[in-house]
Amino acid sequence: MAKDLVKHNINFLEYPLWFQDSRLADNTKDGMTWADREGYVYRAGYKTPVKTDAIFLLYLLLQSQLSNYSEVLTLSRYQILQECGFGVDAGSYSRLEDSLERWKMVGVKFSGTFYDGNDYKAINFGIIDSWEIRKDNKLLQIWFSPRFLEMMRGNGFFKYVKFSEFKQLRSSLATRLYEILSKSFHSSDIFNINVIKLAEKIPMAERYPAHIIPKIKSAVTRINKSTKTQFELTIKRSENEKNNIILCFRKLEAQNPPLIIQQNNKKHFQIPTTEEFNSIIKALPAVRQSQNTILKIIVAFYEINGCDYVLRNIDYTNKHAKNNYRSYLLKALQNDYGLAMKEDEDIQQKIIAQQKLEKQKIEQQKAAEQERLRIEQENKKRVKEYIASLPEEEKLNLKAQALADMSETNKAIVLKNGTGAKSLLNIEIEKIALKKLNDSKSTEAILTTFS
Repeated sequence: MAKDLVKHNINFLEYPLWFQDSRLADNTKDGMTWADREGYVYRAGYKTPVKTDAIFLLYLLLQSQLSNYSEVLTLSRYQILQECGFGVDAGSYSRLEDSLERWKMVGVKFSGTFYDGNDYKAINFGIIDSWEIRKDNKLLQIWFSPRFLEMMRGNGFFKYVKFSEFKQLRSSLATRLYEILSKSFHSSDIFNINVIKLAEKIPMAERYPAHIIPKIKSAVTRINKSTKTQFELTIKRSENEKNNIILCFRKLEAQNPPLIIQQNNKKHFQIPTTEEFNSIIKALPAVRQSQNTILKIIVAFYEINGCDYVLRNIDYTNKHAKNNYRSYLLKALQNDYGLAMKEDEDIQQKIIAQQKLEKQKIEQQKAAEQERLRIEQENKKRVKEYIASLPEEEKLNLKAQALADMSETNKAIVLKNGTGAKSLLNIEIEKIALKKLNDSKSTEAILTTFS
């Protein structure tokens, strides 16, 4: 895994974990509740997190990811501030603590289908469980919510967010739009959305297309200027519906290969000798495993994005490239085409596993029902044989006890010889007889044990 890529759950790119409107945060020092129409409810018990807090959280998630998703982090505050691009003055230290306080007080509740394949009546979780700074060493210790970290692993529903790009986007609106766009392209390079709906998802304070569109245009320009990810924005207006304005985002392909590939073409490059990289080479078709032009591309993207990234795009190329393998592989690696395929495969595997589990559950229930019926039939047979073997006096005693144990309603029916009286009486008699049989069986077992 590259040290700059954060595996981010699609839910928290789609729905906000922080808010780009800083005035909203200033006016909600005692907390707020925000709800999306699709069932996402966000509650902040303290100041609402904003762009600065989003940078801190993404950095902490990256550190957890690099530590195999450790739930507990111990870090220097100086390190956090420096690597997040903030100053190291007293005000910055105070702002970091304030950010931790904000995340500690955030809770999310969701009803419906989350991006994990499950349908929830309700799911509720926090972000940070607790944090502390000790006087002796001044180190910051943070405990993540285990449920939140589990979600950030993605389980097939994730996108990678480049931390260096995220923190250098100076505009809060551009950063929030960057999150939404980073998860919105799947099998197509086009993403269309109604302008009002996009404003609600960000969310924006502006409510009218005439106010929203110029700001979205500026945000796209900033993203294109500040990151390697490039988008083209066009606007479609409906002739019939005045407010039905669709924003059409097209993800542009990289025009040139990464600089590292250009450099590798000019000088000798070193092939890693690790088992991990050997597994990448083995994933290539046999005829491609010794081609330097292929290996140079792989080494470049491996050093930037890590093993999983390269493997899924090799897999994608192996399945789809009919000719010009090298160009197809380069294009797949530049645009991470393998991610959508991997997500679809993970979802399919999860569906198959769920179907298998449900089938096993049905078979177990069927077997349990068959066993219950067998025992029931066996007990009926035993009871009838037992009652038939009793002297008449014992049978009368059973009848008397059955009447005594009955509810007053059933007893009245039996005494009046009403409809179903015989069945009601027989059921109660057989119940008492079965208990006597089971009690006698238990007694025999005890006597056998002590004999």
